[in-house]
Amino acid sequence: MLTSYYLNKEECKMKQYFSRLWTGLLITFFSFSFISSSYAIDIKLWDLSGRQGQDEFYELLQKEVKKYNPDINVIVTEWENEAYKTQIQLALNGNDGPDVFFNWFGEDSARLARAGLALDLTPYADMEGGYGNFISKGWQDAGAVDGKIYGVANKAVSKYFYYDPAFFDQHNLSVPTTFGELIDTCKSIKAIDPSIVPWPMGNSERWKLNHVITMLNQRVVGAENTKADYALTAPDDELFTNPKYVEAWEKVVELNENCFNDAPNATNPELTRSMFAAQISPMMYCGTWCGGIFASEGFTDFKMFRFPRVEGGADDGTVGFLVAEGLQVSAKTKHPEAAALVASINVSDIMALADAELRGSLISNAALIDQMEDAPHWFTFYVNDIADKSGHVNVLDVLLEANVSNAYLDMGTEVLNGTKSPQEAMDFIRKVALEAKAAM
Repeated sequence: MLTSYYLNKEECKMKQYFSRLWTGLLITFFSFSFISSSYAIDIKLWDLSGRQGQDEFYELLQKEVKKYNPDINVIVTEWENEAYKTQIQLALNGNDGPDVFFNWFGEDSARLARAGLALDLTPYADMEGGYGNFISKGWQDAGAVDGKIYGVANKAVSKYFYYDPAFFDQHNLSVPTTFGELIDTCKSIKAIDPSIVPWPMGNSERWKLNHVITMLNQRVVGAENTKADYALTAPDDELFTNPKYVEAWEKVVELNENCFNDAPNATNPELTRSMFAAQISPMMYCGTWCGGIFASEGFTDFKMFRFPRVEGGADDGTVGFLVAEGLQVSAKTKHPEAAALVASINVSDIMALADAELRGSLISNAALIDQMEDAPHWFTFYVNDIADKSGHVNVLDVLLEANVSNAYLDMGTEVLNGTKSPQEAMDFIRKVALEAKAAM
């Protein structure tokens, strides 16, 4: 009986032990499940819409990010160009903005850094998967402000005149090399058929003409003569007083009279791209993102030429339009390392090649560019022509102080409408620049 008592007692202890062990395992399991689910990191990424291959690109990005951290989910939101410029400012100043966001590098990105809205990414350069492993010092510096990196440059954009060589050959038209020849080409096209728009202009979002005045300022006024004005460092009595600025606006009036469609301020940029892709218009000025768009609409037999030099201008026509673009991280992100990783993986070898192949981007990491299969003729042209240029000019709406930039955008609309003369436009821009300089 005593032996039976001790056996039952030991059996009871064992049952209690296994019961406690099982309970502990269950608690551990459920605790682990709860903790694991709480480790999921959602990184909101904002980008521009309208680029071919965008869906496939971001599907691949999600896979590549998870190789480094399987808990990260990249949630992409796309915006139209003009709406984005407004929305990103509001979002970053609020509490529900993106973690990672697209931006043009220059004054736009630097302003966010100075305002404390963009995260300093310098500490994340050399982490596993960090951008410092993928892009050169020069490309890293594209996102630098005061010696610190506030953005990861993943590509650059340029702009060219696209033209329909079949139309030009049929009507014995030559590619214009000067502004005067460009105006003559527009006149010749209208003489062939008055219903044809030689160069469709869609300025409903204001930035299209701003790209044109950017190049006209470069060609007419020149980089050395604009530098102090653009930086707001010129003396007050000299700031934006060079009469060549008025001459640049006068060239816009000539273009509006001879080349553009009616009501360019009411015309959407997408419509003008479709007009060229459908070979309704034989010529247009468009970005390096446009080659793939034209091809997606069925037109691939186009060619390109640079923005022509202006007779008597300060630039010989060898300086080109080029804007570095990339990703910044919000200073308010709750997951700075994860957000920095997402921004960085965009410039990894695999993602850079995908960016070139899927979105036609002029990428910052060319490590695998030789593996690009069947590179389209327009992409090869971009790469070779950009390498051949003597220098590059940034676009005014990211180069200038915000109020001065907006003044240029507004005056572009006014000049096209005929409600402001070139001189009145520059008088207004100078007034705004003086105010902005005083505020600085």
